[in-house]
Amino acid sequence: MEQHSDPLHTPHAAISSAEGSASRRSDSRTTSRLDRPARLEMHLFLRLAREWDLRFEKMFKTGALSKWYSSIGNEATTVGCATALEPGDALLTLHRDSGAILRYYLDAEQLFPGLLPKNRGRAAVAGDSRERLHRLACQMLGRREGFSKGYERSYHYSHFDEPAGLLHIGMISHLGSKIPVAAGCAFAFRHRGSDRVALNFIGEGATSTGDFHEGLNMAAVWKLPFILVIENNRWAFSTPTHEQYACASLADRAVGYGIPGHQVDGNDPEAVLAVMRTAVARARAGEGPTLIEAMLGRHRGHSEGDDSLTQVPEEELGRHRASDPLDFYERRLIEHGDCDQEHLDTVSKRCHDLWIEVVDRAVAAPEPDFDEVRSIHAVRAVPTSTGKRSVEPKSVPAGPATTEPVSYIDAISRALRDAMRADPSVILLGQDIAGHGGAFKITQGFLEEFGPKRVRNTPIAESGTIGIGVGAAMLGLKPVVEMQFADFISCGFNQTVNVAAKMFFRTERPVPMVIRLPGGGGVGAGAFHSQNIEGWFLHTPGLKVVAPAFADDAYRLLRAAIEDPNPVLFFEHKFLYRREKGTIDPSEPIPGTLEGRGVVRRVGRDLTIVSYGWMTHRALEAAEELAKGGIEAEVIDLPVLAPLRDDEILESVRKTSRAMIVHEATITGGFGAELSARIAEGAMDSLDAPIQRIAYPDSPPPYHKGLEAARIPSVDRIVEGARRIIAW
Repeated sequence: MEQHSDPLHTPHAAISSAEGSASRRSDSRTTSRLDRPARLEMHLFLRLAREWDLRFEKMFKTGALSKWYSSIGNEATTVGCATALEPGDALLTLHRDSGAILRYYLDAEQLFPGLLPKNRGRAAVAGDSRERLHRLACQMLGRREGFSKGYERSYHYSHFDEPAGLLHIGMISHLGSKIPVAAGCAFAFRHRGSDRVALNFIGEGATSTGDFHEGLNMAAVWKLPFILVIENNRWAFSTPTHEQYACASLADRAVGYGIPGHQVDGNDPEAVLAVMRTAVARARAGEGPTLIEAMLGRHRGHSEGDDSLTQVPEEELGRHRASDPLDFYERRLIEHGDCDQEHLDTVSKRCHDLWIEVVDRAVAAPEPDFDEVRSIHAVRAVPTSTGKRSVEPKSVPAGPATTEPVSYIDAISRALRDAMRADPSVILLGQDIAGHGGAFKITQGFLEEFGPKRVRNTPIAESGTIGIGVGAAMLGLKPVVEMQFADFISCGFNQTVNVAAKMFFRTERPVPMVIRLPGGGGVGAGAFHSQNIEGWFLHTPGLKVVAPAFADDAYRLLRAAIEDPNPVLFFEHKFLYRREKGTIDPSEPIPGTLEGRGVVRRVGRDLTIVSYGWMTHRALEAAEELAKGGIEAEVIDLPVLAPLRDDEILESVRKTSRAMIVHEATITGGFGAELSARIAEGAMDSLDAPIQRIAYPDSPPPYHKGLEAARIPSVDRIVEGARRIIAW
């Protein structure tokens, strides 16, 4: 075997895992050789990936491309890994994984008829490979015919072609965040009884992120068919490995999760393939995930032109260049008699010529559709049965109406139960929700009725749980994720605002998931259980935000949220759980879409009060008090905060000429500021007094109930504010 010596990382002793497997260094002496046709196909994709990079590097250097992330030096690992995949497996990539994308997408015989021997042992990828290449090149150049139509950069796109068995999810710049999403894809496979696997690439730098631990730990606990490949080139941007981690090898970490870990020569595609096949077989057999660490050489900077390569010592660079994976494999082919130099030259020229043709065509392709920029439809999926951007909501069977009022909390529990009975794709994820029934007992008895497959306890891992929910939702499940308290979603903030919220905009793939958020004050729960945090998310396009004030709305809107093809944040007010009651009639139509139209809860002529959640009840109490003095206030409730239509609000303000907004969240940056701006812009000519906001002071919630009550908007404060603007 050709040796790739690297004094920075020498073989280490095997470490036994909890399953008796070992974290080990793999090389081609421990694997059987591929046959000649398979080896020549492997080489073709290595060369194809290399020529792809060289073409775009040249465009970057001539100013024809603004940014480029090179995959040179990673081809053996990425092509080797993707060779082990089959149609229907999921691939999740980074910006150095073009080799995996090309191997996963393309059929070599279509592109180069007659160039390779027959019977290469791998089924052809369905569909037009040349057209796929065109779209891929357009993606790199931001053209309209790219996979994201110019909305996403280079490798940040996703591509789903179920008939061809392609389920490809691209990266976001927050490296490591796709590990839970990949685990979510694996979760969906296992949930449906499929033997498909999910493969996710990550760099060694991102193994320091929390999502690495949360995603891999949950995949191990649930024995998901998930393979995580670390492309370790020893440098995270400009930071060397000794400043990143202290373990001898990242593969050693596998033992802590009770799964196998392998370190492999990432310059040897056959060694990589052999380890991958072992991992894939394990995953398909239901034995759980595998961690693979592929040791690579750094050949380029983090991105072209960023100067980060200057941090790598010249001696190290020289070693990596001397062990270039493409050169290494071509030498092996000749030494083993698989081909001659003429064949290698022919493959190189055919790949080079193909990319000239493909990229030139992409350069001439149309720019993005700039008229589309003005449309909001690209941000969210629309719940209709027409068009690519949609998901058809399922019919909702009617159940018996309640004859006695039910509490707000029981309405939520019934909504979940009815949704799960109506649709087997609805699953629940959350801490302590199974046997215990959740912190508030909302899912008590669900485990007995629906079983552990659909009612899943999760570790304390909000980011991992939300990410798994995203991956599962993208593959057709409808996860409902319970945050034990709304405040805890801050631990999953990135997965919420950068992964879930932006997914449809980036991929046109619906993400039908709900995150339940018990929050709000009034119960003396302190600074970490009583916050009103809806404002964190109302600024994020792509999310829907629901905050019902009444039991019947809680039922209907949760049912609608579960059917909605977008991520929905469902805020449940803890103070209302057992205080607010109402009747529920499941035979009433469930909203086909969550649309933020104001609901007039009380008609009035002198003043408009706009509120939501618990504060709607206080606004109604204040209106009754005002009526005793002859002031008739109109109260508008906002059960859905995003997306918001302000028609009812503006119509009411034009009638009453005065507006007040009441919310429990802190005043600075609260939703009242947005509502005030809309009223000022849409009804300024009708206003006879300044817009009044009654809200929480800019302070965390205190523990003592008296201190807390002094901060929460009271009926007296609302009445006082109303009288002040009436007298203006």
